[in-house]
Formats: sequence, C-alpha cells, structure tokens
Amino acid sequence: MRRFFYSYVYRALPIMLPALFLLGCGGGSDVDDVTDVDTASQQNISSKITENIFYKIPSPAELYIFLKESGSKFNKDATNPTSNVSKYNTTYSKALNFGIYASDLAYTSMFEQNQQTLDYYAVAKQLGDELGLMEGFDQDVADRIDKNINNPDSLYRITSEAYWDAYTFLEANDKTNILPYISIGSWLESVHIAIKSVNKFSAENEVVIRVAEQEMLLENLLAFLYTAEKADQLDNIINDLKELMTIYEELYDNTDEIITEAQFKKVSAKVEQMRNSFIS
Repeated sequence: MRRFFYSYVYRALPIMLPALFLLGCGGGSDVDDVTDVDTASQQNISSKITENIFYKIPSPAELYIFLKESGSKFNKDATNPTSNVSKYNTTYSKALNFGIYASDLAYTSMFEQNQQTLDYYAVAKQLGDELGLMEGFDQDVADRIDKNINNPDSLYRITSEAYWDAYTFLEANDKTNILPYISIGSWLESVHIAIKSVNKFSAENEVVIRVAEQEMLLENLLAFLYTAEKADQLDNIINDLKELMTIYEELYDNTDEIITEAQFKKVSAKVEQMRNSFIS
C-alpha cells in the first residue's frame, strides 16, 4: 500500500507543484489575465513551492481543481458558515479558522461562486487583520477581487496568490507561531470538503481514492508540525492528527482495494470530529 502512495506522489510532483500556483502569478490590473510564465520563472516558482508549500503547507488548490475536474458539484453546506467568525477570539482559533476560511475561499472561487467568494474573502481578511497579516488579505486584493468578480480564472488566481502572500509575510515577519494552525485548518478543510463530495462510497470512486491519498500530505504536515514551536493546543491537535495517521496506516494492509468502506468511514469520522472542534 505504501508503494502506491509514494509512486502516486512522485509521479504527480513534476506536474502538480508548478501548477498549484502558476495561476497565482500576474499583475494587478483592473482585469487580471492569465499569462504564460517563462521557463526560469516556472523553475523559481516550482522551487519555492517545493520548499515552502508542499512540505510545510499542503495547499487545498490541487484538491479543489481535482474535485471540479472529476465532476463534483459545489456543496455550500460543506463550508464553514461566515457567521461563525465572531466565535473565534483566541489566536490559535483565529489562525485555525483563517486557514479554514482561506480553504473555503479557494473552493468557492474554483467553483465560480462569486458572491460566496466575496463573503469568504471578507471573513478571511477580518481574521487576517486580527492576526496582524499585512499581505495577501489587504484592500488592494479586495479591490482586485471586486473588479474580477465575473472573471473566474482571474478570481481563482488572485485568491490563490493571496494565500501564498499571506504565508510568506508571516514567515518573513517572525509570525511562524501561527503558521502551523493555518496549515492544519487549510488542509483539514480541504479533506472535509472532499469527503462531503462523495455521495455514495465506491472503492473505485476517484474522490474516494484521492481522500485515501491524503495520507502522504498528512505525513508531510506532521513532519512540519514536529519542527514547530510547541504549545498545549498544538500538541493536542498533533495527537489527533497522529490518530488519523494510525487510521490511514490500516490501508497498507489492503490487497484488493485502496480503501474499504469501513476505513473511509473511520477517516471521515476522525476528520469531522477534528473539524467540528475547530469551527465550534
């Protein structure tokens, strides 16, 4: 089973890593256009993503692209209601839900939900302001979103770029204590949304398989979290993620299918338990 996961990731990396944020590179004109990027720029972006995104922050972008291309329908009920934003009054809950709302923002923009994209940008910006973010979720980006609201490609590119800019700002300004929470919230929300996109279990369902493949990203996320500054809340979340990893490790013994229905239900239950604790 482990050979399957590693062969999938190594096969996908040359395509997946440059693609995740090539959409996020461009200017800030009134209407943003998707433009070609030269080879040198692609190499720089790929290197930056390899070092800072794939290992540290499992971006939701690739998963939402996959969901749309696989024919999944947008599910409004799968996102964290924007009305919940007033609940978050501690730094770690704000950071967790900034990650969750940023993930929902990527989801709504990918599925061309224009009004909801505006709504999720607003709550992500609110939490970003409270966390001291000065890049990515500022008025300039808000204006670009407003001007490109009917341009889906540009809208998705702008929101993806905002997520990356926020991350690099935090890292550059010694605010790395909140990065683990943002990483966890963003990744867990994307897995939750993928799970909610499965209407009926089938071991051959592409989305079910993609949920199973999240084991590799979880392994990378845990490796990053082990290097982070420890706090009681983070230790508790790491323990929950380790329990989720234990469930995923059961998949290694499968011979006839990647994931069984019982295993999928166990993964789903653990993801939902964690997410509910984050957003409540």
